[in-house]
Amino acid sequence: MTRAPLACRPPRIALTGATGYVGGAFLRHLSGMASPWPVTALVRQPPPRRLPFVTYVPGEIPGRLPVGFPPPRTDVLIHLANENRSRDQDVLHAVNVAGTRALLGAAPASLKGVLLGSSMSVYGRGAQIKVAETAPVRPSTALGRARLGAEREVAASMRRRGGTAYLLRPRFITGRDDTSFLPGIGRLRRLPLRVPADRTRFSVIDVDDYGSVIAQLARRVLERAACGTPVRTAVNVAYRRPVALRDLFDLLAASPGPGPVPVRWLPAAPVRALSSVLPGQGASRLAERLDLVTRSHWADVGLLEGEIGTALTAKSPEAVVRSYRAYEPEQENS
Repeated sequence: MTRAPLACRPPRIALTGATGYVGGAFLRHLSGMASPWPVTALVRQPPPRRLPFVTYVPGEIPGRLPVGFPPPRTDVLIHLANENRSRDQDVLHAVNVAGTRALLGAAPASLKGVLLGSSMSVYGRGAQIKVAETAPVRPSTALGRARLGAEREVAASMRRRGGTAYLLRPRFITGRDDTSFLPGIGRLRRLPLRVPADRTRFSVIDVDDYGSVIAQLARRVLERAACGTPVRTAVNVAYRRPVALRDLFDLLAASPGPGPVPVRWLPAAPVRALSSVLPGQGASRLAERLDLVTRSHWADVGLLEGEIGTALTAKSPEAVVRSYRAYEPEQENS
């Protein structure tokens, strides 16, 4: 096949995590295309509403990976299925690391690249100020270590094959159906903690914009294959400008106006320190969550902009979050 047709034709996609938060956003993005790309999706069970451009294959990583997935002629594997709820390191390794290894081992020779849904958690705990992909990776949790293990599996596999690996590292993924980040900020706003809200900043990305990033990078895989310029790299995924915690407090205040901010009288640092040494999983989980939402976590996205341009990353994170207000239940606006 000549280089020009390879760069111009639609990529043939194999997808895991199709029914998840990010996988669903990626498929919504394809649905908006005039001619959606062909996708073969590995799912525990097909969804009630099937998309016409998606072939659903029953299976599960790592235990029920069916023969023939990823299918022959696949160009790009988008691997978004992972275990992120368990705190058992053996379970996390089995799904995220060994499962990824098995998936890559089954990939056809046609594979030109892999996009892996990872996380900024691989950089470790503590404040992160405009962290770049070249920063040291020091994951401090079992989940972070499992994510890093999966990244290394993908990078090594693509190095052997001469293909491209994009290891996607968002920090906070939000959206209208966000059940984690914004609700967590809302709970923090109501706690009696003294937080440097003007100086604490976060990298965020709307889930539908993340779906667009994935599609653009999948296209880049074919372009790089056509030019003979594959890369294996981590990619921070976020808007260029971080959002301040203070602005999130104001945006999440009760309608119609910002209203008074609760008094925060207990410094966050000693609460983090105390919860990190107390016994029990509850205290450990609290320490992890406080580390996330009371310290800055924002990333440099220059590498992402070099791959897809600046139109998406230039969005205002405050404007994106503010847009969710239109979808709140009416009684909350009364």
